[in-house]
Amino acid sequence: MAERVESTTAMTMRRLLSVFPIGFVVVFLVLPFFNSVASFFSLSTTREVLSNSSMLGIVWFSLWQAMLSVVATMIVAFPATWALSRFQFRGAQLCRGLLTTPFVLPSIVVAAGVLAITHRTGVVSILWAHVVFNVAVVLRLVGPRWSLLHPKYEESAATLGSSPLRTFVYVVWPTIRTTVRSAAALVFAYCFTSFGVISIVGGFSRRTLETEIFTQSVRLGNMDVAISLAIIQMIVVLLVFQISRPSVQQTSSINVVATPTALNVKTRGRWIVLVSVVAPTLIVTLPLLATLMRSISYRGQLSLHAWSTVLSGTLPRLNVSTWKVMGTSLVFSLATAFLAVSLALIASQQMSGNHFQYSSQHRVLRLITSLPIVVSAATLGLGLVTTFNKDPFAWRSHTWLIPVIHAVIALPIAIRILEPAIQAIPLTLRDNAATLGATPWQTWLHVDVALLRPALLRSFGFAATISLGEFGATSFLTRSDSTTMTMAISQLLGRPGAITQQSGYVLASVLIVLTVGISSRA
Repeated sequence: MAERVESTTAMTMRRLLSVFPIGFVVVFLVLPFFNSVASFFSLSTTREVLSNSSMLGIVWFSLWQAMLSVVATMIVAFPATWALSRFQFRGAQLCRGLLTTPFVLPSIVVAAGVLAITHRTGVVSILWAHVVFNVAVVLRLVGPRWSLLHPKYEESAATLGSSPLRTFVYVVWPTIRTTVRSAAALVFAYCFTSFGVISIVGGFSRRTLETEIFTQSVRLGNMDVAISLAIIQMIVVLLVFQISRPSVQQTSSINVVATPTALNVKTRGRWIVLVSVVAPTLIVTLPLLATLMRSISYRGQLSLHAWSTVLSGTLPRLNVSTWKVMGTSLVFSLATAFLAVSLALIASQQMSGNHFQYSSQHRVLRLITSLPIVVSAATLGLGLVTTFNKDPFAWRSHTWLIPVIHAVIALPIAIRILEPAIQAIPLTLRDNAATLGATPWQTWLHVDVALLRPALLRSFGFAATISLGEFGATSFLTRSDSTTMTMAISQLLGRPGAITQQSGYVLASVLIVLTVGISSRA
């Protein structure tokens, strides 16, 4: 009977704890969004937007650049995904790390690297930056699924006279198509709602819905136009995710687990495999190397003048010191990581409970905590401006709001790291601890937390790097006393003067080192 009471108490505690992540997202995302819609949405304005040729041009550009970015990303990522999934060779792990590193870097740094190579804004620079940023999505989503397909199926098809193309269409594609569709939808969403990349390499003539939302709301004060654009953008993203959802008939099960083929001098077509990995790796890493080189290049000559200027505490043309900017970013990233991981741990524990998995509260918790993926950074920033700009919730000017919003953005990723790790903990370990007299708190601390330490470190690292690189929502909230590194980089690169722009690349290089250092230890 005592065990029953304890179980009921534990279930009650789980339900009460789930209020925290739900309430957090509702207060800082759901309510701001609906408040902005209720305050400024107008059907007449939406009709005007949809009948305005300039606005339709922005919608059309947002669509076709995102679709073209998906195609370009797939062209670059597919060969590397195939090679790294099917073959094992020296340097494979290094190449995989280089290909996935840009995804945890700030998009503004990736864009700055591309700009350092092309020296011009426009569509080519936009596509390159999007490819660099999103190759990791395809590699991480499609790669694990492709690696499960045993080579014997392809070998059997080839033995029966099937061409490589026919083998891919009828053997490989049914296995990977679900993950390819999911990856394509994610890449589209990232490119369609791209803010940092467009701000740096888009130029004055290339505007997307995301950048136009910022312009209309912050610079022009046309909140009704910005809300209409935000709703249009969200509808498109939701439609894409709905279209990409796999049906039961589209899923393909695999019963044989494959191991990668060892690549050696006798392997047939080994050069094709190597080129398939090396070429995408160069495309992805060149902008990062260019950023580092641009930081030590002054008017065509090697110079550390910008480094000495920045490290002396001076950021040209900005009324804030280097150490103030770096300190602000690091404090924000730590606060974000602690908050996001704490809430993610609570949410993941709730969603992993056997009694909770099929309840309505489980569905609500999963839906609410997934919303930050759907709502773009500019749309979130717009809601924050309209909601927290007047009493009694005049929080917009408060510094603490920035890491809180960063935590909202990082929460879904932290949950997706922690939840599988929690589900992998054997129930027998908890039962044995309880049998030996451990209280629920002792069991959680000495069993769950001990086994979750690697996942906690990964989620902490990802949340911290997301905060370091967040640009969209921060653009709506930042003040002179809360300038982050991404905001400073944007301002430096957007102003004339060789030493000013070189200082931007110096700060971008520092941010690359910080981000890679944190993510490599996570």
